[in-house]
Amino acid sequence: MSMIKQLFKYKLFLFGAVLIGGTFLASLFYLVFFNDQIPSSPLLYDENGRPLHAPYSGSVYPPFGTDEFGRDIAIVMLVGAKYTIGAAFLISLLRVVPAIFIGIFMQFYLKGIKRPLKSIADSLTYFPITLLAFLLLNWVSLRGVLYEEGAPPSSIQIIIYVAVLSLIFIPLNSVLIANEVELIYNKEFIACSRTLGAGKWRIITKHIRPFLVPQLWIILIREFIQTLILMSHLGILSIFIGGVVFKENLFGNMEPVSLSSEWAGTLGMWWGYLWTSYPWIAFIPIGLITLLILAAKGMLDSLEHMLATEQPVQVERAKKEDDASMAKLAPFQLLRMRDD
Repeated sequence: MSMIKQLFKYKLFLFGAVLIGGTFLASLFYLVFFNDQIPSSPLLYDENGRPLHAPYSGSVYPPFGTDEFGRDIAIVMLVGAKYTIGAAFLISLLRVVPAIFIGIFMQFYLKGIKRPLKSIADSLTYFPITLLAFLLLNWVSLRGVLYEEGAPPSSIQIIIYVAVLSLIFIPLNSVLIANEVELIYNKEFIACSRTLGAGKWRIITKHIRPFLVPQLWIILIREFIQTLILMSHLGILSIFIGGVVFKENLFGNMEPVSLSSEWAGTLGMWWGYLWTSYPWIAFIPIGLITLLILAAKGMLDSLEHMLATEQPVQVERAKKEDDASMAKLAPFQLLRMRDD
């Protein structure tokens, strides 16, 4: 709790937390009280009485205008916010939480597999992750074996999407966490604790945990940013986490439409408008996703700055505690340890 209190003294962290959390809660509020109903604009007419076909610009239908189906873009973005933030956070957790246990277990009990696992993790960094995820998910989300025309997305589709985006990063995070544990384990005050007879479980829970937890928050926020970027890339490739249906657009072409209106999906839906007379439609999800990433980056920078100033103090405090424990030992106990 003390770490959280210190973090909220940083304006960037406060801004990022309020922006991300407030957007998520506002989207949940709209779901609870308005059942995610997206209003459509009525048919508008010009000064000569001729009908104007959607999409309408923000000046005609404020604040963001409408899409090609006449839907209010502001409400579409509000509805999709909870799915965007929730999916990115869930995928980030699934990347990090299993890696914590794998990394700690590997460092203390299976050091022999650390090097081969590191080789596997390093090899993944040389392969385009977006391409790998697309190849694995294309048969699920876009006219694949589990796709049914006009049918809502099944739970198995969503589970596969989340699993693929999570599992391919667990080896890399496991090695990263194992390296962090090794760095902490080699500190001088932990060597003193081992001399005093502390077991592995006590070292993990009492000495490593206070230093590891802040590093885990850093990894989690980084994964959140990377997940948003990967979801955006997949959205452009028409892989939508909430499922997809095909509808006829303004130009008479059948285009994929995100059923959940999550931001990566809307970015993929409207990407083609960058090369039309309606480029502002595509810039709306681009701008909102960029804002989310910048908010998370502000939180990350604040956390890293706080740790750079606080961790040396924690190390010094831990060393003093171990020195005090050593001083309480009887001289014959110290001599016995040296003989051992």
